[in-house]
Amino acid sequence: MLFSGSIFSQNNLIKDTLTLDDSSISEKIIYSARDSIFNDLKHRQVHLYGNAKITNGQINMEAGYILIDLNKREIYARYAYDKDSVRTQFPKFTDGTEEINATSIRYNIDTRKGYIEELKIKQDEIHLFMGTAKRQANDEIHFIKGRFTTCDLEEPHYHFQLSRAIMIPEKRIVTGPMNLWVAGIPTPLGLPFSMIPQQKKRTSGILFPEIVPTSSYGFGVQNLGYFIPINDYLQTSVYANLYSRGSWGLRNVLNYAKKYGFRGTLDVGFQQFKLGFPTDTKSNKLTISWTHSKEAKSNPFWNFSSNVNFISDNQSKNNLDPLNKDYFNNSFFSDININRLFPGKPITTGMKISVRQNSITKNIALVAPVFNLNVTRFFPFKNSFTKTTGLSSLISKIGVTYNVEGQNKSNIQDSLLTNGYFKEIGNQFQNGFNQTVSIQTTTGFFKNTLKFSPSFNYGNKINFQQIAKSYNSITNSTKIDTIQKMGMAHELSFSAQLTTLIYSYYKFIGKKQPLLRQIITPSVGFRYTPQVNELISAFAGTNQSLITYSPFERSIYSSSTAKNSAAINFGINNTFELKRKSEKDTITGFKKTRIIDILSITGNYDLIKDSMNLSDLTINLRISPATWLNFVANSSFSPYAWNTTTGAKTSKYALGNNQGLGRFLNANFTTTLTLVPKKSQDELKNSAQIVSSSEWNADYNYFALHPEALMNFNIPWKASISHVYSLVRNTSKTLTNPDEFRTIHTLALTADMSFTKRWNISCVSNYDFTSQEITNVRFTLSRNLHCWALSFNLTPIGFNKSFLFSIRNTSSIFQSAKLDIRQPPVFL
Repeated sequence: MLFSGSIFSQNNLIKDTLTLDDSSISEKIIYSARDSIFNDLKHRQVHLYGNAKITNGQINMEAGYILIDLNKREIYARYAYDKDSVRTQFPKFTDGTEEINATSIRYNIDTRKGYIEELKIKQDEIHLFMGTAKRQANDEIHFIKGRFTTCDLEEPHYHFQLSRAIMIPEKRIVTGPMNLWVAGIPTPLGLPFSMIPQQKKRTSGILFPEIVPTSSYGFGVQNLGYFIPINDYLQTSVYANLYSRGSWGLRNVLNYAKKYGFRGTLDVGFQQFKLGFPTDTKSNKLTISWTHSKEAKSNPFWNFSSNVNFISDNQSKNNLDPLNKDYFNNSFFSDININRLFPGKPITTGMKISVRQNSITKNIALVAPVFNLNVTRFFPFKNSFTKTTGLSSLISKIGVTYNVEGQNKSNIQDSLLTNGYFKEIGNQFQNGFNQTVSIQTTTGFFKNTLKFSPSFNYGNKINFQQIAKSYNSITNSTKIDTIQKMGMAHELSFSAQLTTLIYSYYKFIGKKQPLLRQIITPSVGFRYTPQVNELISAFAGTNQSLITYSPFERSIYSSSTAKNSAAINFGINNTFELKRKSEKDTITGFKKTRIIDILSITGNYDLIKDSMNLSDLTINLRISPATWLNFVANSSFSPYAWNTTTGAKTSKYALGNNQGLGRFLNANFTTTLTLVPKKSQDELKNSAQIVSSSEWNADYNYFALHPEALMNFNIPWKASISHVYSLVRNTSKTLTNPDEFRTIHTLALTADMSFTKRWNISCVSNYDFTSQEITNVRFTLSRNLHCWALSFNLTPIGFNKSFLFSIRNTSSIFQSAKLDIRQPPVFL
């Protein structure tokens, strides 16, 4: 035996190198210790004390005490004691990619066998504890008194007690008798033997279903599935739903991803509803959901994305899932986009296919496809002038933008799709092109206190469908026919606008020296729009009266019949801000509070119209004095007189008709109040960043769509109140509709409270003041059990009444280990 180098101490760390001849250990052993190293040459042993470390090839070991025995060719490691006689510096053994922790390890370098006590292994979400273990030469670990759990506590809330087992790394764990322990107490639940997969490679398997004891479709089995991993990029799951009254459904979920490339999910489902006696009717439903996103790193100039949510029957109320997340959703949107950027050039182009569905109007709008090309603003005369004032500034700031769009669109009734009338759907498509050119510039006068912005706009519309109106003598009305004929319409406008800023300050007497600042933004402009399109005149009205119309009134890019327009636009906006002394502000010494964000009045006056030249005035108000309070109000005011019987507007001014200055046509007031403890505001923002929806099952999909409703036990409480009050004046009164106003008055409350660290209760309620009734209520009570979750959901009011009591494991490994009770007790 030969010791090369020397034993030395530096920063309380002693290092040495041990080299042996070929008859013993073939590789060099490098060791170190913090406290001391004792070389026993007589017994050929090395003792390492305090943060001892050994490296022998790929084998690394750390412990409080390590013994190297060259006679037995063994390495022994165990823990050490601190000054309070507490065990510390537990052995950690690493062999390549394998890492284990224990209280003591004995390892033979030649046979590669080991004897381990109180071994702990963590792999993904699995925590495995071995009372006594022996590592074999083939890397298998035989152990007794094992514990298997997903709870990461030192004393887990639950575990499976293993009498004896064999662990084959990256393959499986084979055990003898095992039973479930909860809170350190054994239960009668168990198995005579088990085999726990350990391989990193994904395998196919059954997905356990949810039992639905009662529903409108009878007793059911929901989401009985089978998982199939196809390759490293694809995996799919097939689900089946079956109910006792004959309704059934199939669904396939395909997940795909490529690192630094793209990822997406395709969900296709089919459901057949059977109502049974006495109607005995059947109806089918096809659903398609597809989300796709591309990583920006893969190609920064191309982007492809999709967000498809299509339902064939255009109905959201019917669904085999008793907890239908789309029950209150009346609109469904589907989009598939592809975009292209051109580096170094102000050009972007794209194409999109979209579907818009509405279950209330029974309409479906299909755009397949729409193409657009945009040239962002560029300045052709930017470098032509050196002066930055006057006419030179006006010309050098001339900016030009160009946009062209072409689309193929159809608006149809959903009955055409459900009945399979595809030929009729194809006949209702409209198509055309629209291109616009805008030339704008701006300059300042009187040292830029007055801004002047003129612009010129031209639009060209090409349509491949027109209309022709004729007189129908049978019905004495106008007949409208659609003609497949290309036509062109033009739009031309000139505009100019002047705007400035006026600052007003109001000082008040007080200790904090409050100062109120008012910012007034007046603007006045002129817009001239000539009539450049020829209109068609025909005796096609009632009793063959003369009418004038545009052939593109119903085209995809319509053209109006408006005459020449020369309108003066005017508006004024006010902002109020209070400034006062504050000791909390250490930079400026003042605190600013925005009292009114927006208070504006806008309108226009047409110089060419023969009557009703002045438009209605639009009034907007927004107040947000604090981050938790927001108030928005908007209204429309008409200066014209009205018929007191029907409420219709007349061409006279109200002031000249002894009706005052006019009347408000509508008003809308929305107040939103969000309350949360000040210390929890950052936590509330973080709660929106939930895990990927692929890690949640069907019962949690609601929270993926509404992250603000996600329960966070770190937030003691939060509440959100939204009040909406809207008035719309009735301008067409009749005997059956004599009301002066149509009113919308609602209140929505969303609140949750964590009354302990683990208990949380929440409530969502909607109240309609018009009908004086609660339209919907949902209560949720949750208990965080660390590695388990308990929840109680009750919806006692509304069309979607439901009950759910659930206990489930929070680990994705045991996501099927759950108990769901959907039938409420008798007293509920």
